[in-house]
Order: sequence, then structure tokens, then C-alpha cells
Amino acid sequence: MKTLKIIGMVVFAIVVILTIVIVMQPEKAHIEKSIVINAPAASIFPEVSNYKNFNVWSGWTKMDPKVSETFDRTRANVSSKMVWEGSETGPRLQRIEEIEENKRVKCAMTFAGYDGIFYSEFRLTPEGNGTRVTWTYDGENTGLKGKAIWVFAGGMLASHYSHGLKDLKKLVEDKIDP
Repeated sequence: MKTLKIIGMVVFAIVVILTIVIVMQPEKAHIEKSIVINAPAASIFPEVSNYKNFNVWSGWTKMDPKVSETFDRTRANVSSKMVWEGSETGPRLQRIEEIEENKRVKCAMTFAGYDGIFYSEFRLTPEGNGTRVTWTYDGENTGLKGKAIWVFAGGMLASHYSHGLKDLKKLVEDKIDP
């Protein structure tokens, strides 16, 4: 009986701690990852602004290799979109909202089962002989559900952004200096 009481207290403590962690999450989620690529912005921009190129290095395809994708434009511009559905990633839509050639691309994203619109942005800024590429994510952590998802998904998304930027760096630099 004493063992059951101890187990019950431990489970209760874990639930209380997890609840506190969830409640303390920010209302607005933000991730920002950067890398310097030894290339001009003009060599990087086509990779971050064209969805077909984006899928080569971004990692979403690696996460769900059997994903089905459709693209509505061959040239990247405002309103270009990509729709995909996969067993791991589910149905999603990503659309270019703002674009400045060789400077930035801002995208709006929707995910099935999640309320709201989420945003990602690529900013390209000169740095030394290269270009700093900054990839951001912004979204609302609505209610306890949104905050709970952020506890588990925030770290995974940040890691995904870091790995994607490393793959982008290798792709671009290999094209310049094979």
C-alpha cells in the first residue's frame, strides 16, 4: 500500500510540474536560427524563395519521405504556394506573403488540426564575404493546447531549422565551389 501511495505522489508531482511548464509557455512562439553562407545573396535567394528548391534542403521531405506535394507556380512570387500531405507531417499549406529579391521571403503556413496562421521568414544580409541567412518562425500558442504542443514541438522545430540551414549552406557552397 505504501508503494502505491509513493507512486501516486510521484505521478501527481509530475502532472503538477508539467502543468506549470505548459502554463508558463509564451503566448507568442518565436524561433530564430542563422548561419553564414560563403556566397552572395543572389546565389542563396533561389533556394529559399522557390518551393521546389526549398524541399531539397529544408528537411521536411527528410522527415516524411513519402510526402505528396503540389506547387502552383514555377516562379517564386507573392501568393506562390506549396501544399503537401504526408503520413508524418499531415496536410499543410505554405504561401509566400512578402518577397524582396535577394533580401527576404515571408511565408504564411497553415497546419491541419491547428488553429491560426503561422509565419516563417528568411532574411539575407551581407556579412563579410558571405551572407547571413536567418530563418524565423512566429506563431500563437493559443490556450493550453497550443502551449502544450509548443513544449514538445518547439525544440524539434528549432533543431529542424538548424539542420536545414546547414544543408542549405552545403548545397549553395557546393554549387559555387564544386
